Amino acid sequence: MTAAQLLWRSLGIAAVGAGLWTPGTGSVSAGPGTQRVLAQAQQQNAPSPTAGAHAHVHAPVPPAYANSHIPARVWTDPKMIAKGKEIYAAKCVVCHGEKGDGKGPGSANLPLKPADFTDARMFGEMAGNFMFWRVTEGGLVEPYKSMGSAMPPWKGELTIPDRWAVIAYTHTLSGHTGPHTPSEHPGLGGGHAGH
Repeated sequence: MTAAQLLWRSLGIAAVGAGLWTPGTGSVSAGPGTQRVLAQAQQQNAPSPTAGAHAHVHAPVPPAYANSHIPARVWTDPKMIAKGKEIYAAKCVVCHGEKGDGKGPGSANLPLKPADFTDARMFGEMAGNFMFWRVTEGGLVEPYKSMGSAMPPWKGELTIPDRWAVIAYTHTLSGHTGPHTPSEHPGLGGGHAGH
């Protein structure tokens, strides 16, 4: 087994989508998909995925989202941030937590820990189009699907402005008060996400 394969297994990167999330109820459970992955790991004498394992992965933004950006002023617009806070409280707090630290009550048994928006360095590396892609598609896209992401795709429930509003709000949780731009975040993109 290569080092890369061992790393993927040790992080619990496997298809475990079945039974992890019940949209609209806020309930999260370790369903049959998780049990199957644990059984496979034990059979192969590989380390079992740890519930809540966090992988700092900022995959490249797909071409369809490459030009998904908002004007810099939107990042600090009080109305946009207030709207984002409302949406966050209704849709995101169950997993990402009230503080945005990824420790919401629904995160306890997830194979992939929700992002910690209070981590200023990590947040500063994420380009806006990367965040828009992740909020829009949730855990349905690779590599997050194979990692067991339970994040729902919000494109069917939130309008484009609402998705940007919640992104602008989560930006405030990092402690940064300026716009989310390369001049404000020198590490923006960090080699992970396209800008």
